[in-house]
Amino acid sequence: MAFLLLGALCVLYYIGIVLYAGIRASFSWFWLFLGGALFLAGAICRVPVLGAAFGRIPSAVKILGGIFLAVGLAGFLFVEGCIISGMTGSAKEPVEYLIVLGAQVKGTRVSKALSQRLSRAAEYLRKHEDTIVIVSGGQGPGEDISEAAAMKAWLMNQGIEEERILEEDKSVNTSQNIRFSKKLMENPEAPVGIVSNDFHVFRAAHIAKAQGLRAIPIPAPSSLGMYPHYMVREAFAIVKDLAVGNMVF
Repeated sequence: MAFLLLGALCVLYYIGIVLYAGIRASFSWFWLFLGGALFLAGAICRVPVLGAAFGRIPSAVKILGGIFLAVGLAGFLFVEGCIISGMTGSAKEPVEYLIVLGAQVKGTRVSKALSQRLSRAAEYLRKHEDTIVIVSGGQGPGEDISEAAAMKAWLMNQGIEEERILEEDKSVNTSQNIRFSKKLMENPEAPVGIVSNDFHVFRAAHIAKAQGLRAIPIPAPSSLGMYPHYMVREAFAIVKDLAVGNMVF
């Protein structure tokens, strides 16, 4: 019964993600997959035919499967700890540049996640008037303008001077955000603040460090109800970026 209940919760959470972030919300399929896996586990426990079929699996296979799951869970928890470690970072000294990483734009309107990043950046820029901000993000599906253009307009509407804002409007992922933004920096040796939502800054800062920047994570808050999704998605993204060499610890 517990498996079936958890499976139903996963499906309901998937629906909540779609209602909040739209059908294109990245990695949302994971919750349907997990829900299906839990329903299958519940069926094995409650349906005699399925339970008997599971019982015929060789013990060695079950043991190997259990070891695989245990190692995977331990690795997942380690990565989650790394993500959490970056959530409270802040620049202890003024930085010469801020890079604000893009997120979804709906038409020309910034999403909730992106507005949280921009609010954090604007707060920092008002306190440090010599800091230059680089808004970074290209144009994706469902976006009428680039994320960078929407971010620039948002910051200017909040009183940030246009001459302090540089646009990087070609990137489509975090690695490109950093790489293309670095090309706009007159002094790439200077300390740079990486502004993103708190769950994302650990990975973003380590991608920046892998590209030779003196990166300092500056986390913005995130929507409370989306944390389970963001944290799980980010763990898989870190594994992927480590595998392809985009980041280092």
